[in-house]
Amino acid sequence: MTDQRSSSDQSRRRYLKSITAGGLAVGLAGCQGNGGGGGNGTTAGSGGGTSTGGGDELVGEEDPIGNWPPEGDSVTISFNGPESGGLGPDGQDQREGFDLIIDHLNNGGGLVDNTDLLSGNGVLGYEVESTAYDTATNAQTARENAQQIINQDNAQFWTGGMSSTVTIAMEEIAAANNVPFMAGNSTSSSISGENCSRYYFHPTFHAEIIGMMMGEAAPAELGEDRSLFHIYMDYSYGQSNSAAATKYLVDNGPWELAGEAPIAEDENDHSSQISALQESGADVLYFSSFGGFAASGLQQMVDAGLTEEIDVIIPHVSAFTLNPMGSAAEGVYGGEPWNPGAGNEASEIFVQAFEDEYDATPNQSHLHTYESVLVYAMAVEQAGTFHPPTVIRELENFEWSQAWGDSQFRECDHQVERPYYFVRGVGDDRAEELGIRTEVVRTTEPLVYGCNEAPATNCELGPYGDE
Repeated sequence: MTDQRSSSDQSRRRYLKSITAGGLAVGLAGCQGNGGGGGNGTTAGSGGGTSTGGGDELVGEEDPIGNWPPEGDSVTISFNGPESGGLGPDGQDQREGFDLIIDHLNNGGGLVDNTDLLSGNGVLGYEVESTAYDTATNAQTARENAQQIINQDNAQFWTGGMSSTVTIAMEEIAAANNVPFMAGNSTSSSISGENCSRYYFHPTFHAEIIGMMMGEAAPAELGEDRSLFHIYMDYSYGQSNSAAATKYLVDNGPWELAGEAPIAEDENDHSSQISALQESGADVLYFSSFGGFAASGLQQMVDAGLTEEIDVIIPHVSAFTLNPMGSAAEGVYGGEPWNPGAGNEASEIFVQAFEDEYDATPNQSHLHTYESVLVYAMAVEQAGTFHPPTVIRELENFEWSQAWGDSQFRECDHQVERPYYFVRGVGDDRAEELGIRTEVVRTTEPLVYGCNEAPATNCELGPYGDE
């Protein structure tokens, strides 16, 4: 474990925790019933109480901002992800990871026990309550949910999300209301570029970084004398992934470009794209689709017999993308931000804790919300406050090493730098052995481009709110 902090900070935190724990015990002694939450979401946890301040060392010293300072002896952290719609399976997995970290923050267990920044007794002595909402992969629904999370639930932070369009919509709400937010596995490069926000931290890869990973891993695995064809969803996710693959595999790599065919929004019949691919003579397909949409498209390619002749790469592959294909998923390549076979000690701890709770093997989406909330809570403890501008400044230089591996956010654009995984789909027997439909082929070093390169050069983060 390599959480970064000075010895003087450690002493300060231990002292504050000791007086906080004592104060909280007195406050909870007179509490009854459930606290916080409401609206259309579901609420978990108990809290309440009447005292104000808890262990937040800046209460009384700074002007109120966002939902700070917290009231009573509990704080709310929320989930706003796609539990229904085309990305529903990934959103449901995100929700399970979210529920597990809330339990661990209050009661200990899992990766909470793997850092000395957290006690398993809430955060800064505040019990953590939770609310959860379904975006249905709709940007307007996500905006309305986020506004409810802020205005009615008084949340200090929220996570969840998959679609890049939805994430960008929530970034705007976070900045306008001074409430920090970390999304799910959204991969448009603009999230850390022209759509970046002071109140948003991107905790995973996006198209530019996936392109870097593919430029490093794909030719090493598939050979250098290859011909590439793009089929991509014709909006931000597909366009940015297709462009990044061309940059790193063709313009700066050894492969040739054979052609491309966009998929219009809501176009489910890929027969015209498949015909263009067959006519191109390409031997590698870069299929920039995702989730259930990718599963449907891949099945059409299997039915056309293409996957027997052409290597298929999905820039961001997920378990639920490949699961519907069964054994036909064997040999499909892709990038994952995390895999249960990551091979580090923290991943093993998380996998065991998840299996103990759900009797199933976790995937990248389970960990994504889990570790996003974990990192936020660690930063709050290190900062000694939920005060949003102070926590943001803490996160802007925060380094940690948990299941995601050696990780850090950077100040220029709030993009995380961490390792990623080039994976391959497996057949039924191997999937049963692994508990998941993908296996790790190559692991990268922590990857990110320079702050003086695009898309970082397109990022203007905006104000902290306390200047």
